[in-house]
Amino acid sequence: MVGKPLYDANKNLLHDGKYGISPFVFKKRSVKSSKNRVAGTMETNTIESVTKEVTRKMLLEHVIPAIKSKWHPSLCKNVFIQWGNARPHQIPTDEEFQEACTSDGFNIQMVFQLTLSLDLNVLDLGLFTSIQSIQYKSFPKNLDELNEKVNEAYALFDPKMNRNTWITLQKCMTEIMCKNGGNNYPLPHMDKNRPVNQPEDQDTQIQVDAD
Repeated sequence: MVGKPLYDANKNLLHDGKYGISPFVFKKRSVKSSKNRVAGTMETNTIESVTKEVTRKMLLEHVIPAIKSKWHPSLCKNVFIQWGNARPHQIPTDEEFQEACTSDGFNIQMVFQLTLSLDLNVLDLGLFTSIQSIQYKSFPKNLDELNEKVNEAYALFDPKMNRNTWITLQKCMTEIMCKNGGNNYPLPHMDKNRPVNQPEDQDTQIQVDAD
């Protein structure tokens, strides 16, 4: 999960926009012994089918709590989570989920990424490439080590690069409008070292992906 870095009126960084990374995994005891473990050892397994129910659980237990726990108290609590268009990415409508999105003074809303618009996913514009380049230098032997290395790579993700990818995202939006909704444009380059200009009460968008 990444959001736009948040600044106060004096351009001081309030939050780097990093809200965490959570794997789709579960623990169970091994049935048989092997050269790496004895029977009964707890081992990590991947959730192979990310269903609507699995997605809802991830939002309730990881995504929303992470946003609330890391939110700066001086900021407006209007939050938009941009969601992908995969079939399991359906917005829950049950009472428990709605309560989680509106409790503690928050107004958390889900919006969908436009179809066939890969340049509107800030994760693809910066985060994935950055953490993959770091993680690929390691050689994990099992799923637990892989999760550990991915978390280490996420921790090293530079907040300045995060800010720059959000600037690129804004420019992509401008280019799409200039092309009347088309995507036949080169990925824009621009001066990303310009001064930060973000009002305190600006609504905040966070991007989440189930990749």
